[in-house]
Amino acid sequence: MAIGQTGFLSRNPLAVAIQDGFYDSTHQVIYNRLGITNQDQLREAEGALSIPALLRIVVGAVDLPGQFDAAHLKRIHRELFQDVYQWAGQTRAQGPDGPFQGQKPAYVLNPRGDTMRYAPYQQLDQRLDAIGAQLQLENYLRGLAPEQFARRAAYYFDQYNHAHAFREGNGRTIQSVMTLLGRQAGYQVELSPAAAAQLNNARDLAIIRPYGPAQLDKNLEPLALLLRTATTPLAGAQAVQLRDVSQARTLAGPTPDMQRMEAQRVMQNSAYVIGEALRDIDRGDTTRGNQLLQQMTLVLHEPTTAGQHSHGIQQAALEVSKHPVLRHEAPLMQQAIALAQSVQQLVQLEQLTQANSHKPTIQVAPKRRAPKL
Repeated sequence: MAIGQTGFLSRNPLAVAIQDGFYDSTHQVIYNRLGITNQDQLREAEGALSIPALLRIVVGAVDLPGQFDAAHLKRIHRELFQDVYQWAGQTRAQGPDGPFQGQKPAYVLNPRGDTMRYAPYQQLDQRLDAIGAQLQLENYLRGLAPEQFARRAAYYFDQYNHAHAFREGNGRTIQSVMTLLGRQAGYQVELSPAAAAQLNNARDLAIIRPYGPAQLDKNLEPLALLLRTATTPLAGAQAVQLRDVSQARTLAGPTPDMQRMEAQRVMQNSAYVIGEALRDIDRGDTTRGNQLLQQMTLVLHEPTTAGQHSHGIQQAALEVSKHPVLRHEAPLMQQAIALAQSVQQLVQLEQLTQANSHKPTIQVAPKRRAPKL
């Protein structure tokens, strides 16, 4: 069985439907303010109008301050695409005719295609805010050497890409984010148009994670290398100060919100692989695989239900891991372990959240002043 096949999706009646309220089905083109009804013409017009806007951001002609959260990314997207799309600056949760639950094929490894699955549109604002909040804790990557900056920037590039906040224009929006983030850290980050194909491949590899969820650095390595090539120190005393090691703020680990997002991401991807394995065990019957995907989808959209569905999800992973034939497939075993661990982590994070929410507030009485003698 090939890991990451998409065929199971087509036989899965319980998978989340791909909604697209941005698509004009009459003309088979995305809604746009130019009145264009041909996809090739729209792509050409989008480039002609958005690339100059991107270049203005790259050279610093446009000031777009912000905290790299939902509000900031919406502003950047609006700056880039306001002349093309009437919905510029709105996430894919806010389509003219409804939301867009994103997933796309990628052919960087498998000629038959791998499925790239993005964050649920219902959670976009909170996820973007969580990314921005963690970046703030890292002091927006200030105080890092170029190699360190590129590695951390690659991590955040992937986080924004997995959120995939917009129906179109995510690539140029994230490139703008990298430029603005670099400038705040004392670097010029300029991704060359000549490296567009390499960037797309590196970006897709980070989503597909060919080395499994346990080797994030290895999955991000192509992206980090591209960003390192694109990163040069800015001149001037202010830029030197921004790069000074005293500015660095190293995290002990991801914030709880980022941990939750990562666990959801791992759970979603692994559940599809284990669902395919259950189908193979059941000789083509998709019933149990569909049940697993239904449970996963419920937890994905509402992590507070992780405790309710964790047993069923973990049992599916356990059955595949103990199968006399499938247990010898190392990549499949990695996915089974990842599925079981990710849902368990979601349970633990929810328990921690509940415990913190029920902590009593300690009222501190004001100190009494001693009488004057």
